[in-house]
Amino acid sequence: MSFAFIRKRSKNYIVYLEYKDPQTNKNKQKNMGSFEKKRDASKRLTELKDNIYNDNSIIPTKIILGDFVLDFLEKYKENLSVTTYSCYIRICNKYIIPLIGNIKIDDLRPIHVQNYVDDLVGILSPQTIKIHINILNLAIKRAYKLRLIRENIMDCIDVPKFKKFKNSIYNQEDMVNLLKVCRDTKLELPIFLASGLGLRISEILGLTWNNIDFNNNSITIEKITVRNNGKVFLKDPKTESSSRTISAPIEIINMLKDYKKKYIEDKLKNSIINNYNLIFFDKNGHPIAQDVLSKKFSRFLEEHNLKHIRFHDLRHSHVTLLINSKVPIKVISERVGHSNINTTLNIYSHVLKEMDKEASDKISESLFKLG
Repeated sequence: MSFAFIRKRSKNYIVYLEYKDPQTNKNKQKNMGSFEKKRDASKRLTELKDNIYNDNSIIPTKIILGDFVLDFLEKYKENLSVTTYSCYIRICNKYIIPLIGNIKIDDLRPIHVQNYVDDLVGILSPQTIKIHINILNLAIKRAYKLRLIRENIMDCIDVPKFKKFKNSIYNQEDMVNLLKVCRDTKLELPIFLASGLGLRISEILGLTWNNIDFNNNSITIEKITVRNNGKVFLKDPKTESSSRTISAPIEIINMLKDYKKKYIEDKLKNSIINNYNLIFFDKNGHPIAQDVLSKKFSRFLEEHNLKHIRFHDLRHSHVTLLINSKVPIKVISERVGHSNINTTLNIYSHVLKEMDKEASDKISESLFKLG
């Protein structure tokens, strides 16, 4: 609890602010102004008391932004995935600390953050810049709650307007052609799982044989692969909705049966190591990194003279086909593991706009062109 008072020193009246240092937890005093006349000191005292009463007082501190953000992330990391925490730390060390990290937290102004954000435009991708903004938003919001700063300056920041990213996708003809070309290759099963089920690359690489229910023709997603400090491991999905069980086309189930049969035969012949009962694993029996599969897929498209898309775009192509096939959005959202239906609507808004135009044309044909 902070409080202010006047003390006479020699001929002057000095206004002091007494507060508890958040670092040492000890009471400290700060000179908030020296005045020759008592009425001027009283006026200053009233201002300080009003600030304290309105809970707008600032606790003087020597903490700099870089140290505060790192300390905040260390305390907040239980709310983040391992990979997200590592990403945030890398951004702090590479960008935030060198560029604005030496500013005292109570000297921080909107112009500092705005200039920082603006300088990143054209250098980093829009998605990456949004991560920078999120880090600063979380940390500065915490500083505001602790009354280390007078206002949450992130409320004053103008986020650059970026063109909405439109995913590169395969249409139905492209997808059918891809599935034909990948037959009897090492990428056949991953491509079918992404195209036919809309699974994320991390979900495909996290699948174990226990996740395949051959009796009910369903697949359960309960683990994903992530890389941290050069090591790939399995972890739970980010959200509860990402953990799900979905029905699979019989063609994919039959493909998995054949794949498992061959896997068992190879295991008996060659004593294959598979520590986690994974469907996809490296020569040491460990999970495979997402970028390994992504690079193989890019090379595959190039070798077969196919239109370049990311492996993740097979998921977008899958969802687009479902939307065009008039599958209800709620069903699609649950199958692909979105946290709510709005996520699906936002990501695929361009597809839905095209369907809206189609609906308008159908009404026109049904009602207004009959006469």
